[in-house]
Amino acid sequence: MDEDEAGSTGGSSTWSDASTRASLQVLAEGAAALAGFGEAAVSVRQGDFLEVVATYGDGTSAMIGTQISLDVLQGELDKSEQWGVLHFVPGERVGDEMLAYSHIAHHEVPDAPDAWDPLDLLISPLLDDAGEIRGLLAVDSPVNGLRPGAAQQAALTSYAGVARTQVLLALEREELQTSVRLSAEVREVVRAALGEDSLDKVVEASRTVVAECFDAVGMWLSAFDPGGGAASAWWSHYGYELPMLDELDELAVRLAHLFWERQEVVQLTREQPDHPGLAPADVALVSEFLDRMRLGSALFVPLGAGPECLGYLALTRVVGMAAWSEMERAAALDIAHDLGRAIANARQLEQQRGLVDRLRELDRYRTELMNTVAHELRSPLASVSGYLELIEEEDLSVDVRRSVEAATRGAGRLEAVVEDLLAVAHVSDPDAEFDPVPVDLREVIAAVVDECCHVASTRSIALSIDDATDALVVQGQAEDLHRLFANLVSNAVKYSHEDSSVRVVLSRHEQDAVVEVVDQGLGISEEDQHQLFKEFFRSNNPEARSRPGTGLGLVIVDRLVRRHAGVLSLTSALGHGTTVTVRLPAAS
Repeated sequence: MDEDEAGSTGGSSTWSDASTRASLQVLAEGAAALAGFGEAAVSVRQGDFLEVVATYGDGTSAMIGTQISLDVLQGELDKSEQWGVLHFVPGERVGDEMLAYSHIAHHEVPDAPDAWDPLDLLISPLLDDAGEIRGLLAVDSPVNGLRPGAAQQAALTSYAGVARTQVLLALEREELQTSVRLSAEVREVVRAALGEDSLDKVVEASRTVVAECFDAVGMWLSAFDPGGGAASAWWSHYGYELPMLDELDELAVRLAHLFWERQEVVQLTREQPDHPGLAPADVALVSEFLDRMRLGSALFVPLGAGPECLGYLALTRVVGMAAWSEMERAAALDIAHDLGRAIANARQLEQQRGLVDRLRELDRYRTELMNTVAHELRSPLASVSGYLELIEEEDLSVDVRRSVEAATRGAGRLEAVVEDLLAVAHVSDPDAEFDPVPVDLREVIAAVVDECCHVASTRSIALSIDDATDALVVQGQAEDLHRLFANLVSNAVKYSHEDSSVRVVLSRHEQDAVVEVVDQGLGISEEDQHQLFKEFFRSNNPEARSRPGTGLGLVIVDRLVRRHAGVLSLTSALGHGTTVTVRLPAAS
């Protein structure tokens, strides 16, 4: 099967995140399979365009990266037949621009009144909560060769809801990753005196000092923020009330960008009718403002860093005061660069704080989601297991009993997943209480080994404790420490060969209590070792994958070790066993 037959993404997309592209690829495949179509495409919004990021179907991979404007799409929607969230445009109505954006499948058209024309268009715009188009789901080439009936429309409508959620999450993830990338490039503070951590603080710290330095009677400083707003401050030597600059806001922003590009500082006066960059109507606005505020002139200073304009500074003088000298203008331009860098730094720090808050919120949401899902699964699973136990007590045929036993094993595996999900949620919750008490690790290890002995003995694995210490006490929670070491020892037994051994070695090194779990089992490849502590990771080693597991045990171990202020390390080689070492601060 070649790339197009597999329906994989073979074109070029602006999306850099492989996992995002993969999830949208699965989305396209699911839409086609669920609704009975041979082709499907998922597009996401990039500015004023929609870009194809995932496709499914023969020959569709070349569409990846193609774009269509929102205006063209809206034109097709306006002439479409609307079927709920779906929009259908018969082939004879589809515009040329839309056809250029589409993949036209060449297939035989059945002789039927509702036959699907190769030029037919069936799409579902994916809208955000504000009703804005953020993506597009399109399907083509129905398997039965006919335009979709009520059942197919219902299936596609249902899947469009899933597609909307996935696309919005994908866009949010892409934006978040971009924010992370930008926040890592925070510039150094240019001026220690102006190295404030917020736009408001930069403005407050600057206003009186700058005005006094330039012998100005007043000052307006405005720092743009990324959302299009601004942090502003007004200061006046004469105690003027805050001037109403709303009428000049658009003009000031435009001038700031213009003059930053030119690297110019401009003097605005009532007497000078020909201001550079100002239309006659703008000159009238400035003159009227200066007259109303009883000001003779204003020095307009754009602020920025690199090529980006980040705000503006307006210094004012009353009638009769000296004009702004060339030396003052040059000094103002230097200040513009210093203030611009300070604003850039503060803005980046604010973005970083917002990003950290957002990441914490996402982490908390993920923990809550795990907890909720696990709890919702626990009750029905208990019912299933209970009924299976009742059925097992009945007089069953051999085949039926085999099926019941298989269902019981499956329920048991699912119960293990639920318990691990709850454990991960618990150890990942930053708000969970942690009240450490003295715990004797020798007692914990003895209980763990006692629990695992039976399983080890059934496979002729010698499980032993090597303890050369008199006492090994740490500050922690006994239940959590028991879970930690139970996961490690049971893993060592699970992945050991028959007739081998597993040793748990207890020792004390300086101020640390040290526990090593040593096995002679399958070992772990270097490639797999880099991913061991990722949630749901399972080894690529076929022999290891044949043994049941949830991929959460080592995640739980890692987070419990960190919760106890410890250090976790692992040494292993494929085919030569594994040693996992846990170091915990010993109690004094």
